[in-house]
Amino acid sequence: MDRILVRRACHGAQNASFFVTSGENPITDSMTEIAIVECPRDAWQGFKDFIPTSEKVSHIKMLANCGFHTIDAGSFVSPRAMPQMADARELFSALDGVKETTNTRLLSIIASEGGAKRASEFDFIDSWGYPFSVSEEFQLRNSRKNIKDGLDDLKRVKDLAQKHGVELVVYLSMAFGNPYGEAYHEDMVLERLAQAEEAGADLISLSDTTGEGTIEKVVQLCSLVKNESKVPWGAHMHSTYEEAAAKATAAIQAGCTRIDTALRGFGGCPFASDALIGNMPTEKVLTAIEQMKGISHELDPLALESAYNSALSVFSDRH
Repeated sequence: MDRILVRRACHGAQNASFFVTSGENPITDSMTEIAIVECPRDAWQGFKDFIPTSEKVSHIKMLANCGFHTIDAGSFVSPRAMPQMADARELFSALDGVKETTNTRLLSIIASEGGAKRASEFDFIDSWGYPFSVSEEFQLRNSRKNIKDGLDDLKRVKDLAQKHGVELVVYLSMAFGNPYGEAYHEDMVLERLAQAEEAGADLISLSDTTGEGTIEKVVQLCSLVKNESKVPWGAHMHSTYEEAAAKATAAIQAGCTRIDTALRGFGGCPFASDALIGNMPTEKVLTAIEQMKGISHELDPLALESAYNSALSVFSDRH
């Protein structure tokens, strides 16, 4: 049997250990590769302590060496609403040239046409991520627009994306449930999916903003979207640390081939609720992938170990 690299990291550990073990399945051309999208932007956006731009840039550059499909690096939003993002222009200016040494794509979140215009100043940003909510309440919290106005804004953002040759990723926020007492049904997710596709989405990401997605919901919704989506799609889930591997396994088995993660599970959306639900820990998702037959990823374990320790350094002592 071929030997494959497997990563193990203990929750709470101060570093990550990587080792080689015998794999039951050799990596072949028939393997399904999972695209891992690392989200440092989502990891640090909820911290009240401002993280120096130099530390953010250093961490992103380290992530760029790991083999991630995409790095969600920053966000062009109002600094009043999201103070941690006040340095977006400075951050992306410092990332100019990163793409010369990596195939990893760079993504920026934009929540408005104005944000897209600011992001368009950086021609090396490959993708813009636009949050479009299933929940009216969350759409208002996140963008101060209702769903109708958000859809109109999305169409204008698509026009800009086409003009600048940028991929448009539409995040269907609150796709797995609603914590606000509003009506929720999977048909509502399909309605938003159709609206996003009609508006010109190049890729859809099902977003479990507040961790509403049980394993059963993950399977049901991913299976449904696999059959209904006309464009590529993935999942941006939030989870407890302990349940993350099971959620990743459920999503992949239901047809998801793109998963958003953050090392150690740091982060969460500050507009969703008072209590942040962590991101999917990268190390937990990789453990799930490595235990599944016929599934692979392209991450470099040695580079990832350095990035994991960088994440601990950047995030551990901040609030």
